[in-house]
Amino acid sequence: MSKYKHIIFDLDDTILDFQDSEEQALKEIITLYKLPYTKQTITCYKGINDRLWSQLEEGLISREKVLNTRFSLFLREFQIDENGSKVEAMYREHLNQGHSTITHANELLSTLSGQGYNLYIGTNGVGSTQRKRLADSNLQDYFEDIFISEEIGYEKPNPLFFQHIFDTLNTSHKEEFLMIGDRLSSDIKGALNIGMDCVWFNRKKNQPEPFAPKSTHTVSNLMEIIELLEG
Repeated sequence: MSKYKHIIFDLDDTILDFQDSEEQALKEIITLYKLPYTKQTITCYKGINDRLWSQLEEGLISREKVLNTRFSLFLREFQIDENGSKVEAMYREHLNQGHSTITHANELLSTLSGQGYNLYIGTNGVGSTQRKRLADSNLQDYFEDIFISEEIGYEKPNPLFFQHIFDTLNTSHKEEFLMIGDRLSSDIKGALNIGMDCVWFNRKKNQPEPFAPKSTHTVSNLMEIIELLEG
């Protein structure tokens, strides 16, 4: 019998394939501004975006700063002066349509729900986008509740993000919770910050950075989680 009763899933690249959704939405923006749709162009955007999100996770900038400047900074690399908020709105309209799932996500959620686990979403991001994508994926009914950083007011890895979940569920039994996510810097670090066990979903089998947080468990396939819980 597993000691865990509550399982919190990250959404992007854990349950839903955010990389696929991001690629399609980004392609629309690149095409609109007549930029070359190449690996170099995509890498340029992702470098800017990842840097800003890392600063957000460290508490150095606001979510609004990320969303309102990432595209203005990106387009500036191609000598295009554009309002970042305007481009963000167009990008999010396309992003909202993406809801493809990670392999075995439905099977895993069905199995865990049938075994009596309480399942939750705990994700960074924009509330309207995350809720629409989850609803469109037809996976929403598996989850008891959905916790989104924009609505909570704190981003993972801030421990207050997780404390909000505990307070909402009126419990202090952190040992009964398990966090599952793909990002060491937010999902895993956040869980460890609050004293909760965690699973790093490393589907690409990447090597962690030398000083990256050390997750309680690591899997590369979602169905391994069932074996982990049974073990």
